[in-house]
Amino acid sequence: MKNFGRNFIIAFLMVLAIYQTGELWFGGFSDHNFFSFFSENASSDKNTPYILDRLIINLGDNKIVCRANNVYGSEYKEIFDRAVEAAIEKGTLVPSDGVNWNTLLQSRCIIYEYNCLFSGGDISGIFSARSDNSDKIGEYDKIIVSPKADSSLMTVIFYNSRENTSAALELRNNKIIGQSFEECSRFDRDEQSIYYISSVQNGFSIFSGNRFIPRWQEDTYEYPLIEPRGVLTDSATVESNANIFFDNPAGKTMSRQGGTYTFSDETAVVRYYNTGVLEYSNYRAAENQGSSFSDNYAAAVRLIASDTFVTNQYYLDSYEHNDGTYIFRFNYKINDLSVIPGEGLREKTGMQSFIEITATNGKIDRYRKYAFRYSINPKDKEIADTDFITAIDGLYSRLYRNGVTKTVDDISLCYIAENKSFGLSWIIDIENTSHIVDTKAGD
Repeated sequence: MKNFGRNFIIAFLMVLAIYQTGELWFGGFSDHNFFSFFSENASSDKNTPYILDRLIINLGDNKIVCRANNVYGSEYKEIFDRAVEAAIEKGTLVPSDGVNWNTLLQSRCIIYEYNCLFSGGDISGIFSARSDNSDKIGEYDKIIVSPKADSSLMTVIFYNSRENTSAALELRNNKIIGQSFEECSRFDRDEQSIYYISSVQNGFSIFSGNRFIPRWQEDTYEYPLIEPRGVLTDSATVESNANIFFDNPAGKTMSRQGGTYTFSDETAVVRYYNTGVLEYSNYRAAENQGSSFSDNYAAAVRLIASDTFVTNQYYLDSYEHNDGTYIFRFNYKINDLSVIPGEGLREKTGMQSFIEITATNGKIDRYRKYAFRYSINPKDKEIADTDFITAIDGLYSRLYRNGVTKTVDDISLCYIAENKSFGLSWIIDIENTSHIVDTKAGD
């Protein structure tokens, strides 16, 4: 046994030496060190991960369930993804003019909701499917899967809710259709403290288009507060986090000035500021790894996956694209709801989200994050007693006079993070302005 152990160690060191020699001869095989290469690949999803805001399952009878946490890697999403992929590859494009929500929501359906608009050209990077149908699909921020129980027909609609435009595919006589229909049944058995209703289906005409609105089962909703906690608490943890971004951490230099830590070598600089922001800048020359959204997004997600100090579940909140450069912004999910930085936190960090990544040609240029984790504090609870109707009515009374109302463009229930424990708030969008209303009456 001793000889076996010694031989195994020798073999491992030989593989490591070969890898490092390859690094010297052929350049950056990975943007990170040897060990993080394996962790990135091990955590990769078959389809593009963490791009989805939430998955909505309409069960009929005005019962709608939302899933935002632990969606990726789940059995149900794998089945729904295969349904979308089958429609893309084998389906037939049919005429489509927007979405009739009243008709659609009479039957079971699955709705992929994104915070960003994507194009048909992005589909092959988001799903494991390639087809000429992709080129015929315009921009969309929702994918609606409507299957029949007998597997005879499924319609998949790529819907642009901002322009009320759509493209639709029909798939016939495929077993994945019935599987998708049956998979929805698992959500009918779940007990939900918060459920969702459709604004169109319930006749709330104050909303522009259809919105899925959260409600609680009782008159009030008791829930635990969320607690922020810094993850870089001393120089040792700061350096440990910085080491992730260097191929050879032992070769970096370190300095500290005015509360800012700086680590650097000839290709990278990592700074940690006393505001709690960690920033990585990559100056390594690299070959073009691809200029598409998918190429650059994949590089961004791989980098987050290699940062073991990011422990909250994240999702793509927004992105920008200009002259081949992408800026991706990520926020967090807890309890199937979004966690977003509040105004004070945004001013403190100079960031609009918890994680911000800049990438060009599949290479990371810059990575910034607010180095805090968020967790549920079961001992510290709050009561939500302001529902969405009361929140909107109160906002109208503050903004307008004489009973004037304006169209509500969107409404969401979120955790808005600040420097201390925090709870739930409504975010109500009216006339391109977001208004925050506390869920606790009188606040």
